[in-house]
Amino acid sequence: MPKHKKPAQRAKKPLDAFSKKRPRGRPGVRASELANRTYHYHMIFEQAWDSVEGKLLQAKTEEEVQEAFRFSQPHYERFKGIGALILRVVHDPDFPKTRGARITFMADSLAALGSVSPRRSRDICGRERAKRKREEEHHIIRHEYYIECSCGYKGPARDNACRKCEAKIPPSLGGVLIGAVT
Repeated sequence: MPKHKKPAQRAKKPLDAFSKKRPRGRPGVRASELANRTYHYHMIFEQAWDSVEGKLLQAKTEEEVQEAFRFSQPHYERFKGIGALILRVVHDPDFPKTRGARITFMADSLAALGSVSPRRSRDICGRERAKRKREEEHHIIRHEYYIECSCGYKGPARDNACRKCEAKIPPSLGGVLIGAVT
């Protein structure tokens, strides 16, 4: 039996889509995940900040940070492994002075759990907050109908009713947007 003259070629595009090589660039974090985590941390700090703040500001070691969260028992386990990161955030020169600003600063800084720097974590959270605000910025508050009522009134409706006799627009006409002003 004759042997093949050419060796078998490797497929340029394998059948399975999984590649062992990591994609180019730095491994990042999902912005939506950070935004959700910062919201969760913000709620935790809102509840526990009064009992934790004094001990956190005086803390010099990771053990003292853990001791500060021991007073807030339900949240103790959540912050157990990130004591060094919390120390770094609390002793940041840009750490704010007011209660609300401190809570937001801590929540935003800790959201990435150390996978990126606290500064980068705050930047990502701020950008995601601005994006969500832009999405919610413009929305329809009220829709109006131009109506002709049996009482003789012709003009825009108020609260889905005639302005003169307050007859309601029936649901059968509610879906029809003839002459609607938005």
